[in-house]
Amino acid sequence: MTLTGLYLTFFKFGLLCFGGGYILIPLLQSELVGEGRALAPQEFADLVSVAQVTPGPIGINTATYVGFTQHGIPGAVLATIGIVTPTLLLVILAAKLLKRYHESIPIQGFLRGMRPASLGLVLSAALIFAEMSVFRGAIPWLKPEQWFGFLCGTRPAALAIAAATLAILMKTKCSFLWLLLISAAAGAFLCR
Repeated sequence: MTLTGLYLTFFKFGLLCFGGGYILIPLLQSELVGEGRALAPQEFADLVSVAQVTPGPIGINTATYVGFTQHGIPGAVLATIGIVTPTLLLVILAAKLLKRYHESIPIQGFLRGMRPASLGLVLSAALIFAEMSVFRGAIPWLKPEQWFGFLCGTRPAALAIAAATLAILMKTKCSFLWLLLISAAAGAFLCR
């Protein structure tokens, strides 16, 4: 990927990142992960995990990492600028438009239509995380004959860590950072 291609790829991701960085996970996976692409599947899984415990949004962390692996520091800078540029432009435009037209029925409809689509993309990211961390392969949708073999391939320790994290989040106000660090420590001992 050329420097220009790197900038344009992450510019496109920046345009499509409505609803938060987790929405980028399916997009990043489809365009950057696989044989002959910027990231191997395991490298992507590791990147997503590391991006959770480093400061900054996942999109910026990913852009910086991929840019650096492709073209060193110039690549890191251009990919990061690429993903941030649309956000900067759209926020300025949105601030002006929402201030002027916040009562507009089409604007309200636009926002109401984006919310469920954003939820779908976040859920898609959750499934990708599940496939990368808890399950050994793709989830067999609508194929009942494959479920037994699929469930036998579950990583029990990873499933326990995920379930415990979810339970703690639902019952307490524990810091995300502490949960990630504790889970990382548990994984170091249990997920070998």
